[in-house]
Amino acid sequence: MRIVVLLTSVLLAVGVANAAPTTVCDTANFTSDGLYFLPPGFSPGYVTPFYRYYYQDWGWDHAVTFDPAPDPSATFNLLSATLTVHAWQVDEPDLISGDGHPLGNLVYQPPALDGWTTTTFDLASILGDLADGQLDVWLNINTAGCGTGIVVDWAKLCVTYEWVVPQVPPVPPVVPAPAAVVLAGIGTGLIGLLRRRRNL
Repeated sequence: MRIVVLLTSVLLAVGVANAAPTTVCDTANFTSDGLYFLPPGFSPGYVTPFYRYYYQDWGWDHAVTFDPAPDPSATFNLLSATLTVHAWQVDEPDLISGDGHPLGNLVYQPPALDGWTTTTFDLASILGDLADGQLDVWLNINTAGCGTGIVVDWAKLCVTYEWVVPQVPPVPPVVPAPAAVVLAGIGTGLIGLLRRRRNL
């Protein structure tokens, strides 16, 4: 019975050690990527080339770097990811895609307000595509096909991941059962008696 309990304890003790989850982010804006993001200090408006119309769709890239594996046996797990886009005058359906997958439309802004909106997309459905740390974003401006457009200020990708390292604890010393101790004592005693008789 003792042996079974010991083995069960050892098996229960075997587990994994998870390093704390790590979040890495990459922001795309005029300073980092150029393209058609609104430059710092510019007020949003109908200014070319930053105000983009429905026939001026465009895209940008994000890249994040993951820490190397802490151990050769470690397993890499992507836990979550989000893409946030800050845009002006979103008064039409503006579709965002990531790595070729539609993610959804930017948050709608009523035309009379002409304000900024911040839209965050949960990338759970495309986590597998983010294992390389890369995300290609495409903005389809005004899928309804009328004349209005938008300005994009910045976009931010954040990815949370962890490394999982299997942990095997050292095997505990085997504690002899009481019966084994008694038998060992009897055996030692018999050997002592036999030697004594031989010496006589």
